[in-house]
Amino acid sequence: MNIAPDYKPKLRNVEPFAAAYQGRNVIGLKDPLRLSEKMVFVPHETLPLLAMFDGAHTLRDIQAALTARAGRIVFLDEIQGILDILNQAYLLEGPAADDAVRKKTQEYRDRPFRPASHAGISYSDDPEKLTQELDAFFDPANGGPGKPDLFSQPRRPVGLVAPHIDIRAGGLSFARAYHALATGQPSDVYVILGTGHAGVQNMFTAGTLDFQTPLGTAKVDSRIISLLSKELGKDAAEEEILHETEHVIEFQVVFLQHLFRDRHDFTIVPVLCSLSHRIFDSNDSFSEQKQAFYAFCSALRNACRQSGKTVCFIASADLDHIGPRYGDQFVPHQAAVNASLEKDGEMLGYLRQLSVDSFIRCIASEGDARRVCGFSPIVTMMHAMEASRAETLSLDFAYVDDRKSFVTFGAMVFY
Repeated sequence: MNIAPDYKPKLRNVEPFAAAYQGRNVIGLKDPLRLSEKMVFVPHETLPLLAMFDGAHTLRDIQAALTARAGRIVFLDEIQGILDILNQAYLLEGPAADDAVRKKTQEYRDRPFRPASHAGISYSDDPEKLTQELDAFFDPANGGPGKPDLFSQPRRPVGLVAPHIDIRAGGLSFARAYHALATGQPSDVYVILGTGHAGVQNMFTAGTLDFQTPLGTAKVDSRIISLLSKELGKDAAEEEILHETEHVIEFQVVFLQHLFRDRHDFTIVPVLCSLSHRIFDSNDSFSEQKQAFYAFCSALRNACRQSGKTVCFIASADLDHIGPRYGDQFVPHQAAVNASLEKDGEMLGYLRQLSVDSFIRCIASEGDARRVCGFSPIVTMMHAMEASRAETLSLDFAYVDDRKSFVTFGAMVFY
């Protein structure tokens, strides 16, 4: 990899994690797309260098900063050696990674369906055991809402907020969301909007493959995907490789299948979303992204209308992420949990009032300090659907490690 001093390296969206390698504590760099079988480990002291691989600093900038920090001359060859390792593992943005993504995307699209990525991890991979697990979340003896009397209510839900935390951690909130959905009148299509945790370069990407789980195969509505692409003037599923390992759509499919299997035929439209509250700032810094957001929501709404089918939107969304696991320098206590839930109640109250602008301002006013990872699908759903009322069904939390890091989540239904 021959590079000029004015080259501005940029690390792809990778997930760092603590690891031990050859007896040393190191940082592993996990690629959500798994473009390479190679796993890269780096010493902790390399982190300041990686932080400068942001596409804004030239090699000369990086060399000068590291030299000042180290108190010795850091040679360009040293930096290039690290870049070579990263590039060989496709962890740097550029032609090599682009080619690898294209190849992997085509391989993914050539499959007959998207296999379940979290069966046997977040829920049982045995259909009978999975059915028992899911039934238990609805059981009143466990705090559940009871078995839904399918389609017994006259109203048809047009929107739903449900968690995407591990099903075993958020099962009761899932159950409250899907109890409300299943007792209402059914829809032909469920547009499932989920957080793209690996990032989505163009904010949104649909998926074209049917979703397989232990409970069967959920068919993707190819007509709506086609109409969406036509409305957008481009391939709506351009980055669909991101769906391969992402769990947020899969969890909702499992609950839809559990309730409707052999009772109601439906199709899905899976869409991953990734955007920031900053695109809604009053200044023009993100005007291009804001226009792209509104264009997508309009295109999605139009595609659904043109299909002639009844549609319900599902936002697969968790709320706050607090504690050392997420970068906080404190171990949360119960008061922190209570404070988060109180703020979440206020935040969901804006959604209940159908005021998405107030919801956005609530998060922006804090600089998203609580890391509301469900922001993208919720805001997208609120702009795409047409609702006249909403109800909050649940608000809960779960600890996710032994240092009291926790995630909050809830359930809402829209009519």
